[in-house]
Amino acid sequence: MKKLTIENWKELQPYIALADYHEYNSNAMTLLMWSNRYEAYFETYEHFALVYTKMPHHEPVWLMPYCALPYRKEALEMLAKRSEQLHIAFEVHSMTKEFKDWLIKEYPQAFLIWDCYNARDYVYDRMQQQTLSGKKMQKRRNHFHAFEKLYEGRYYYKPLTREDIPHVMAFLKRWKETKKEEEYETIDAEIIGIELLFQYWEQLPVEGGCIYIDNQLEAFSITSRLAEDMVQIHVEKANRAYRGLYIAILKCYLETLPDTIRYLNREDDMGLPELRKAKSDMQPIYKIQKFGSCHQALKIHQADAHWKDAVMQLWETSFADETKASSQYYFTHFYHEEDTWLLTSQQELISMLQLRPMDISLHGKKERVYFVVGVATQKAYEGCGYMKQLLHSVLQKEPYASANFILLQAYDWEIYKSSGFVETYMCKRWKLDKQAYLQDEEKGKLTSQFTISALVDIYQTYTKDKEGYRIRDKDYFIQQFLPYADLWQQTLYVYEEDQQPCGYLLIEEHEQDVEVIECAYTTPKVFTNMLSHLAQTTKKVYLRTSVEEDVIGKGKLMTVMMVKQLHKPSLPLEHLYINETI
Repeated sequence: MKKLTIENWKELQPYIALADYHEYNSNAMTLLMWSNRYEAYFETYEHFALVYTKMPHHEPVWLMPYCALPYRKEALEMLAKRSEQLHIAFEVHSMTKEFKDWLIKEYPQAFLIWDCYNARDYVYDRMQQQTLSGKKMQKRRNHFHAFEKLYEGRYYYKPLTREDIPHVMAFLKRWKETKKEEEYETIDAEIIGIELLFQYWEQLPVEGGCIYIDNQLEAFSITSRLAEDMVQIHVEKANRAYRGLYIAILKCYLETLPDTIRYLNREDDMGLPELRKAKSDMQPIYKIQKFGSCHQALKIHQADAHWKDAVMQLWETSFADETKASSQYYFTHFYHEEDTWLLTSQQELISMLQLRPMDISLHGKKERVYFVVGVATQKAYEGCGYMKQLLHSVLQKEPYASANFILLQAYDWEIYKSSGFVETYMCKRWKLDKQAYLQDEEKGKLTSQFTISALVDIYQTYTKDKEGYRIRDKDYFIQQFLPYADLWQQTLYVYEEDQQPCGYLLIEEHEQDVEVIECAYTTPKVFTNMLSHLAQTTKKVYLRTSVEEDVIGKGKLMTVMMVKQLHKPSLPLEHLYINETI
């Protein structure tokens, strides 16, 4: 491996162009500019080039191999070989999502991958930033117009040339004096990189622009082409004392570019809140995700006693609505190792799910399905495709592969659509028109005194004309329904007429409103009478019902459950009902 220098960077450039990754580390100018801090080493082969970078007092890290797609496997195999020969960890950093997806597909469960959130490139629409047109650009447009008005006749823009270099360096000296001392190390490294680019300005594919105000340089930029349709901003500095100057230097530079340039890459935010806000305020059209990886086997397996503490910890940190008490109850009464599947790597829990058996009623017959619960991935590994890998692998195993349906609930339904889950079970959430349900004389009464048999009878009567509902018995109400109602501070009321139980309401009461989590009844008239009792409260009343229920008020359709159909027949589309969370 040889160090990347001014003299040899052209040897690497053709391979970078073949890869066409569009991310800012995949730019010879970036590697050169920061070579005083991140030394880059490379070697070329017939079809690919390999590059690693090294910071002082840090281990080297490989970048993605540079080559056309057909030669990636060949390149990665050589990278593995060179890792062993050079005693460098077989890790690939600054990976794009496209490369990450390819790596997972070609080498399943062979690499541990993590999301480098702070390293995402911010990409902007060139013409939007140039013209400043549209509602999103209003603030920037106002700042630019203010700049033009304030400094008309006093400023001018010009392409950056060697004649401007002394003025740039003088500006950087003044600019550094406005910074904190703890920032000097990074600032000095950047200035050294700028000086290197200036030293070989005419020999390198870099360009830029500058603005003079009252004949003094107050802003400049240094850029290069990252791809045929994308320009990268390596450096952009402006005197903040001049309102709108940062916007002006970018706009003026972009106006000089050919029409083929459509995108603007402004690199990452390094995890700095102020920089993140500034880059976000510029309205990026997308961000280029970055991932790190190491060659480390992943394993998908059932849980055992060794993993219980890790599973509990991930459960408690992943689900905001869980309490210590509800988690403890779940793991005491419902957690079964044989239902729990894990994706792990070297004794680290990466991702988990539980597939609980559940019986539903279809066409009057009992149907065994599996209910996915406790789906979670460690935060450091979110967005890396682990849950999809785990689901795909587990659902090919028995007994799940023989089931007709897999049911799932989620905080974000979109995540699971790519795994074949479809939003199937729906409900309506109503804001009750209380005035419409006020009665001159109330019928029946609500009581917190009831028998388990009454709950079972009411539920069975309510669901007799429905499909896909969970089959509930006394044990369900004793071991699950009532304990969880208590844990989540919900109250169950049974509605009676003539001392006969004929409906129930599971209620969650808040400061401003009352939420009916579940209601069941024996006749529509009973339902109306139950609602009249709810209408007496001074609080707003919300309730969830099946899609067929007719309630006076404002209703909104909501997804209750997703379904992945593995075999025929399909679930019926009419009268579908379920209301389960565990």
